[in-house]
Amino acid sequence: MVPDLIAGFNKLNEALEKEGLKVPIRVAVMGCVVNGPGEAREADLGIAAGKGQGFLIVQGEVVDKIPEGEFVERLMQEARRIAAERAAEPEPAD
Repeated sequence: MVPDLIAGFNKLNEALEKEGLKVPIRVAVMGCVVNGPGEAREADLGIAAGKGQGFLIVQGEVVDKIPEGEFVERLMQEARRIAAERAAEPEPAD
């Protein structure tokens, strides 16, 4: 069964809004484990979903294969980590 990406995207979007991250993060939610990793390579974070599982993509690289039930939790963990790293970066000089 292909995961319900719209429902998953809505859950992820709600979680990201609730988290209130202070830095912009591009997130890709793809419905294909074959083409999804390539299509999501420009995003900071993504998931390429398939039959009950998917690839977690971080900054263009597939870093893990995870079960569908963990998509939102794992994406949120990575979003928090990326946001913390970016928040710690020094501001560019004018």
